Amino acid sequence: MPPRSFSPQALAYWRSMRGLRMDELAQAVGVTERAVQHWEAGTHVPAGRAFGKLLRALGCDAQDLFAGERGRETLGDLRRDAGLSAVEACRAIARKQGGAAFRPERRKLRELERGQAVRNRMWGTPEGAGRLVRLLAQVYGVPERVVMDAWRRTRPADVVPVLAQQVAKKESSAAQQQVWDALNGRQRTYLTCIFQQDQEAEEDQRQRRRLGGTGRRAVEWRRMDLALYAPPELVGHTRIQSRLRQAGVHDPGAGSSVAALERRGLVVTYRDRVHVQGLGEVRRTRVELTRRGRAVARQALGVGREKGPPSPLMSRWLWRILVRVALAGSEGVDGSLAGRGPHFLAVGRSPGGKSPSRGFIELRHPDGAEHGPYRWFVTESGLRHILDHRDSYRELYPDVDAGRIAPSRQETWGRPQRA
Repeated sequence: MPPRSFSPQALAYWRSMRGLRMDELAQAVGVTERAVQHWEAGTHVPAGRAFGKLLRALGCDAQDLFAGERGRETLGDLRRDAGLSAVEACRAIARKQGGAAFRPERRKLRELERGQAVRNRMWGTPEGAGRLVRLLAQVYGVPERVVMDAWRRTRPADVVPVLAQQVAKKESSAAQQQVWDALNGRQRTYLTCIFQQDQEAEEDQRQRRRLGGTGRRAVEWRRMDLALYAPPELVGHTRIQSRLRQAGVHDPGAGSSVAALERRGLVVTYRDRVHVQGLGEVRRTRVELTRRGRAVARQALGVGREKGPPSPLMSRWLWRILVRVALAGSEGVDGSLAGRGPHFLAVGRSPGGKSPSRGFIELRHPDGAEHGPYRWFVTESGLRHILDHRDSYRELYPDVDAGRIAPSRQETWGRPQRA
C-alpha cells in the first residue's frame, strides 16, 4: 500500500494556528529554518526524530499533517503517528519486558514496515509476531487491534500473528472473600445495592449499543446518585436508596457505612450540588464502585463477569454489522447504517477521536457510479479480517453466519484501498 502523503499546506496551517514563525518552529524542532521552508514547500518531508518533535511543537496529531484517512494505517504510519524514528522505536521495544529477546534493530523494523522478510526467526513465527504486535502497541500507544490491523495491511501474505491470552493480575478469590467477610451486615447491604445498581446501569448501556444508540462515557454512568439532601417528599429517593429500603435500610445516606467501604478501596464518593426545580441548589452525594469493589461483590454474590472477545476480535454487535456489509457484496448496504458502528468500523472515522477506526467498511458510490446515493462496502482489510478469524467468530457468535463469504469473492467485489 502506498504511504500516506505529507501535506505541506497542513503544516503551514498548524504553524499559523500556533502563531509561530518559521524560525521559531525550527528552533523548537531543532532544525534549520531552511528545513522548515523545504517542508512547507513540499520539497522535503520531516522524518524520524524531527517529525516527533514537530508534532509536539505544534500540539497536533500526525493525522493532521498527512493526506490520509483513518482506518488505512500501515505499520510505518503507526510509528510515525507516535512521533518515533525507527531507531527510537527499536530502543523503546528493547526496554519493554521481553523486548530485548527480539534484538530490535532499525533494519529489521524497516523490513517489517516494507513487507519484506525479516532476517530473524522470532519475528517470523505466528507466536513471535503476536508478541511483537503487543510490544508495538505499547510503544506506539494504541490498542493491539490497531497494530494487528496495520500488520495485515502491511504484510497480507504473512501468517496471522497469534496474540497469547493475557492473564490479568488480580486479587485472589480467597482475598476478595476475606474483604467481604470483614464487612458488617450493613456494609454488605450497601455494597450489594450499589453493585446491583452499577450492573443495571451497565446493562442499560449495553442495550443502547445493541440497538444502535449512542451510549454515554463510563465515567458518567458509573457515578451514580446516592443521596440528595432534601426532604424525600420533594425529591423522592434515588435508585440506590430504593434498593436499600427494600433491603431493610430505611435511613440510606452517605454515612459511616459508605465511609467504611471507601476506606477499604471498594467505592469512591463525590459531593457536589445539583439544581432541583422548586428547591434550587441541593447538596448531592454520588458513589462509584472501584474495580476492587466490583470484584469483591462479584465474588461474594456469585455473579459471573461477561467477558469481551479476545483481541483482535470484535463484539457481536460490530461483527454482525461487518458480516452484513460483506454479505451485501457489490450491492452494498444503504448509507443509513444506524448507530455508532461506523465510528468503529469505517474508513475515515475514529471512536473518541483518538485511535484509528478499524477501516473495515467504507462509504462510497457503487463501482461504476459517479453520482447517486452512497452505500457501505467492505474494504480489503475488512474482508481479510473475516477470513482470518471466521472460525474463532463462529465459536463466539454461532448465531452470526459468515460462512457464505468466500475468499474468491475478493476479486469480484473487494476493492484496493486508496492511500
